[in-house]
Amino acid sequence: MLNWQHCIALLCMVSACLKPALTIKASFERFEQYFGHEYIDLDLRVRKYNRTEMTLNGTIYVNQAIDETILVSSSICARTNMMAIIFLLNQFSTDVFHSRLGNQQFQHYPLHLPTGDICEFIKHVHEEYALAIVDIVNIPQISECPVTMRAMYVQDKTFPTVILPDSLANGLWKMVITGAINETIVIRYMISIRLNDDFFGI
Repeated sequence: MLNWQHCIALLCMVSACLKPALTIKASFERFEQYFGHEYIDLDLRVRKYNRTEMTLNGTIYVNQAIDETILVSSSICARTNMMAIIFLLNQFSTDVFHSRLGNQQFQHYPLHLPTGDICEFIKHVHEEYALAIVDIVNIPQISECPVTMRAMYVQDKTFPTVILPDSLANGLWKMVITGAINETIVIRYMISIRLNDDFFGI
């Protein structure tokens, strides 16, 4: 017959085994580009893949070669070189919002990616969030700058939960990414994900 010490030890062992089974599940909720299609057209949409998964699908069109080094006095920096127009997108910034109840009532959250030009932005994503972009076809390489005109393809991409900080709470999360030229905002898009507890991977 088990005494109380054995019961406590058994409960501790069971708890230790169950803890890894409780994880956070993340799924895409929505994607929207507000403006800036003439620079980068993010033709992406979220669709239901199966009973439990939402995936991101579509094509990202870089419509004009983009660099971080060209600087002229006009507010939109451009030059023509062999029929290619290169634009200086010299600041990409992010804002994160959280809706605890998932009802679109968002509060600004003190979390963001480092602000920088597009080449720094792509380099940071490669270094810190490689799993988020590994299966995007034709994405610029880590040292590729300027970013040349191209089409990138996203097919049935599930959200890589492993890249999320452990501190994130359940609910609806929204990240707004903004690109500026000489402090003039020229591109903005939004992606939202939903987090909830995932028991035993169900």
